[in-house]
Amino acid sequence: MAQIRMRTPPEAFEDPLYTDFGPTARLLPAGYEVTVRRLTVAGRTIRLLQPADPNALADRVDPRAFEEDERFPYWAELWASGVALAEFLLSTNRVVPGVGAVELGCGLGLVGTAAALAGAQVVFTDYDPDALGFARANHGLNLGRPGEVRMVDWREPPTDLVAPLVLAADVLYEHRFLDPFLDTLKAVLAPGGRAFVAEPGRKIAEGAVERLDREGFRRELHLLEIGWQGASHGVWVHEIGWEARRLGG
Repeated sequence: MAQIRMRTPPEAFEDPLYTDFGPTARLLPAGYEVTVRRLTVAGRTIRLLQPADPNALADRVDPRAFEEDERFPYWAELWASGVALAEFLLSTNRVVPGVGAVELGCGLGLVGTAAALAGAQVVFTDYDPDALGFARANHGLNLGRPGEVRMVDWREPPTDLVAPLVLAADVLYEHRFLDPFLDTLKAVLAPGGRAFVAEPGRKIAEGAVERLDREGFRRELHLLEIGWQGASHGVWVHEIGWEARRLGG
């Protein structure tokens, strides 16, 4: 894995960072040491720019921000659920080329980038602006153009963002954000659309997605086994759609 140090966005074509990684480097937020990771997902190579030491970012957390929002840089890590959902999307042809898609809690943007490689037009959303910078850059690194990003707070679901494909991976880890996440998913998922939510079976999330079964949605459950970082992980993928009776009003 190559490592680069981000101080300020490069301003000159002669800058080694710019020449090695192209305009993508300009999209990254300043102040990070960055690792370039290469993943093989369903036979495709996906390159991801990632903070070189995600654990070190904990020292940068503003205590006041954490007290208010429990904002922590989980976005900077690659999680097994995201790898599994990316593999699932690319290996099962769930993405229709040209479909509009929204990734909720995108983090580094692996899942949305995988969907984009399959032809989706993706909007990456997150609550952390640095996460959005990395997601935008990672889309650019793999597709040659910056990704479209938008800051979204699940406590205030957007009223002007709707897509037939909604994606989320490993976002169900804080109890107080379970209901806001589900409200946002329902707000963003277009009638007739599909959502794919991957989670590793954390106890705190038990029964959360299942609530949608009582609200006019149908759900299929897929269990994936994935090897990640030297261990085997079980990941649940919830495939969620609208019931026909709800579509008819």
